[in-house]
Formats: sequence, structure tokens, C-alpha cells
Amino acid sequence: MRFLLLLFAGLLLASPGWYFITIQLKYVSTIESLFYRFILAGFLLEIVRRFSNESPPLQMNLRLWILTSTQGILLFGLNFWCIYEASKHMISGLIPALPAIIFVPALFIERFIVQQKIPHIKIWGSAFALLGIFFLFFHEITTFDTSHLFGLMLVFFSIFFTLGGSEVAKHLTQVKKVPILWLTSRTLLMGGLFFLMIVMIGPGFSPLPNEGEFFVSLLYLIVFVTCLLYFLHMYMIKNFGVPSASFLWVLLPSACLFVSTLFEGYVWTTMTTAGLLCIILGAFLFYSQQMNLKQKLMQIR
Repeated sequence: MRFLLLLFAGLLLASPGWYFITIQLKYVSTIESLFYRFILAGFLLEIVRRFSNESPPLQMNLRLWILTSTQGILLFGLNFWCIYEASKHMISGLIPALPAIIFVPALFIERFIVQQKIPHIKIWGSAFALLGIFFLFFHEITTFDTSHLFGLMLVFFSIFFTLGGSEVAKHLTQVKKVPILWLTSRTLLMGGLFFLMIVMIGPGFSPLPNEGEFFVSLLYLIVFVTCLLYFLHMYMIKNFGVPSASFLWVLLPSACLFVSTLFEGYVWTTMTTAGLLCIILGAFLFYSQQMNLKQKLMQIR
């Protein structure tokens, strides 16, 4: 029951975030919005770290800072740049659909690198997840809607930046034993500084908007989506494992599409429902071997 409550809380926190991105882009450019979001989130997380008494890394050298900067630019720089630009071309609620099946490209990359045989259950899971994406974007694919397909391509590219950043993070936390809060606050700041550099090279900052919805959406993205959701996800990983925690992202497209229905006029179709169900089924099959299903059922009860 506790797992379901945390899952519901995570969906409640994350689902409006994609719509709030579109509000941000009504007033400022993508790179300005991302600069404000990640610089402020980085400082906020650093304040939390100080109060938590988490120690900094035992050894801080040039290699550590290079890897930290690389993670920040990949995960909070290029990844989110693609996602924000994609929101200009497609309904915001559809954007989380591709990240929800990130396990599919990750599986094939791992197969290519490690050269291990892929279990059949994971192949079936990946096939259902890809079928779900086809159903979900059936109209855009069959009508060759170039604007939507360009947005879809940007989200597809973002997945590989996410995977690259995640691999660097895995190396830093598991091999180098870098404290998580220290690492996350620095990578957020690196992402923010990356966008500051882009802004300064380009036309510079536009006048700061004075509209309330701009500040409300920015505050929500910083506090609830970037920081609070991060803590909730880490708690779920610690207490229920990575496969179970991953279902937060698997179910997120469904929640986001409800928000898009309310605020963006998105109309659900049979293909929408079929696509979402296939993605959920695919993820369940993919992670089934890693989850103790009997234990999860006991937790739900």
C-alpha cells in the first residue's frame, strides 16, 4: 500500500510539469528557462545537502570535476534542451512516452557492449513497448505530420543523452563513491552554467517577465519536479528497488495525457489507450525477472 501511495504522489507531482514547460516558453526562450530552473534548483539542493550534513567527496580532483560537468551537460543540458524544444512541436503529455521505454535502447546498447544473450521475456517486453509507441503516435506516423515527428525525433535523441548521463552518474556513485546530494546539486549547477554560456554567446537575456504564471510554473518545476520528485524517486529506489521505482516513469505518460486533456485539448482515442497499455505491459514483462512479484503483492496488500 505504501508503494502505491508513493507512486500516486509521484505521478501527481510530475504530471503537471510537462504542461508548465509550455507556460515557461510563452515568456522566455528554452535556454533561459532551463538556466533559471537548474541554477536555482542546484542552489536549493545544495542548501538541503548542507542541512543533511552529507560530507563532500573524500578526493576532489580534475577528473572528478570533468565527469561531474559531463553528467550535468548530458543529463541537465542537452537532454532537457531536446525535451523543451520538442514541447514546441507536440502535445506536452506525449513527451514522457519515449523516456518511459528507455529500457529498450538501454537493452540493445548493453547487448552490443556486453555481448550477452537477451532473455526472451525482455525481448517480448521491448516489442510490446515499441508497439505501444507506434499506437500512441499512430496518427502522426500515418499522416506524416512533420512537426510532430520532428518533436518525436528530439525526444528520441534526448533518451541517449539521458543514458549517457546516467552511465556517468552510475560510475561516480558506485565506483567513485561520490555522495548523491553533492553530485546532484553540482550537476544541476553545471547544467545551468551550460545554458548560461549558450545565452551569453547568443543574444543574451530577454527582460524577466512579470506575469504570475511564469513565476508559478518556474517555482513548481524547481521545487516539486526537480527537487521533491528527485527525493521521492530516490526513496522508492532505496526501499523498493530500481525496477519498481521505474514504474513511476512508465505510468507518467498516462497521467500527463490527463493534464493535456484538461489544458491542451488532447482527445483520447482507442490508439491512445492501446498504446499506453502496451507500454505498461512491456515494462512489466521487461522488469518481471528483476522483481520479486510475490513480495510486491505483499507490499501492495
